[in-house]
Amino acid sequence: MRGVELADAPRPGVPAVDSGGTEWWELLGRSARIWAGPRGVEAGEGWWTALSGQSNLNYNLACCHARDTGVLVDRCLDPTLRVGKPALIMLSGPGLVTAQKLVESRWVTVGALPLMALCDLSAFSTDDTGVERLDRHQLDAARHLLAECYGLDRGTAETAIPDAVVDSPDLAAWGLYAEGALVSCVTTVLQEGVVVVWSMATRRESQRRGYGRRLLESVLNDQLQRGASASLLHSSLAAEALYRHLGYTVIEYLQLWSRPRWALGVA
Repeated sequence: MRGVELADAPRPGVPAVDSGGTEWWELLGRSARIWAGPRGVEAGEGWWTALSGQSNLNYNLACCHARDTGVLVDRCLDPTLRVGKPALIMLSGPGLVTAQKLVESRWVTVGALPLMALCDLSAFSTDDTGVERLDRHQLDAARHLLAECYGLDRGTAETAIPDAVVDSPDLAAWGLYAEGALVSCVTTVLQEGVVVVWSMATRRESQRRGYGRRLLESVLNDQLQRGASASLLHSSLAAEALYRHLGYTVIEYLQLWSRPRWALGVA
């Protein structure tokens, strides 16, 4: 089935931070087209899927925000199983009440990640020294950095940072260089006036030196000048403190589910 062309979806106003997550998780799903492609993303009332087909559960996602177990099964569970690759199903808001169906299907909880939003992009004193919007010749270095940080294979790294970030005006890959080397990178999607952040990584030996923060501040400032009004991301628990320091607020925690053999890395 052909995915919904979410890039052409109506442009609602930026949701309030206290909106309960409803609009925010929809924006997250729409923005996943950066790595799933527009044909890999489908969405409907109370659900979305973003399935890349890579053998990495972080790049095959489904989200259920509906309290209807039928929506969970038909729109999230069955599609991920048909792909036949490791996947995560995220439950949010009213969708949490459908968890028992996942238990019955022998899925297990594998944690929760914060969905975070920033509604004021004008608060940064930005130092953009060394920050560049990456061109096609620089993408391999960013992919290598991402793969090194997260243990990705080459195919998954190319999915996370696709060539489309160079060709599409609303997609981008950014890098911060220090002493001639790429030390931090991030990809963004300008989705309905919101900068959605994906694939943030800093070299392990360069972490805790402020590189990631400086890169993201510069990127958000650039996007503010281009008309963006807010930012959205789902963070790892380890990075949550960084994003809070930048002013992001937790909208909700997305509950993550997967099959035991996928979660243990034996796909």
